[in-house]
Amino acid sequence: MEPLARAFCESPRRSLIVASVTTLVALVLGVPLADELYDKKMRCDALAEELVRARQTAEALPAFEQRVGALTGELASLEAREISEESLAAYRSKLVDIVRASGCQIRRIQLGSESARPWLEGDDPLQRAPAAGAKPTPFTLQRRSLVLSVDGSMGEVHDLLQRLEKEATLAHPRSMRIQPASRGGSSVTMELELWLFALARGKA
Repeated sequence: MEPLARAFCESPRRSLIVASVTTLVALVLGVPLADELYDKKMRCDALAEELVRARQTAEALPAFEQRVGALTGELASLEAREISEESLAAYRSKLVDIVRASGCQIRRIQLGSESARPWLEGDDPLQRAPAAGAKPTPFTLQRRSLVLSVDGSMGEVHDLLQRLEKEATLAHPRSMRIQPASRGGSSVTMELELWLFALARGKA
């Protein structure tokens, strides 16, 4: 480990390596979107019920319709960040475009099978099983693993991670590995595993 640590410290690319890892950590900020998405969906349901009652009162109806319209717009914006079965092909295509725009070369994109479990109140999407005793909700958490392997310079890999961060989707970086692509060469190979999330109505 000592020669490796020394080589890293003496490497002219060490700042880019640190920057790339820092950017990877920033991608974790996309996880709270699952909580926000759940909150918006529940609020939409509640307002929809209120709207039914409000239709019986002409004076209250315009205000309720305005609230429902505003919240529905917010929900649509959040749902666009989900990566569900229906949006998976579009996300994969966009991922290919992002990799090419960064200058990296794709080695492999591998999609895992989908897993699903009930989404509970106060849940954490990164936990494989829901917390005991938590109250159920009408939603199911869907998760799928995607492994992306690319070749490129450290600068290109760093640019790729920054582009992924800007996407602000419901994708969580599970792991990342960077190693030299060839002995004595300047390019590296990065393998990044992402967890892709979506909240669907109904039981798992």
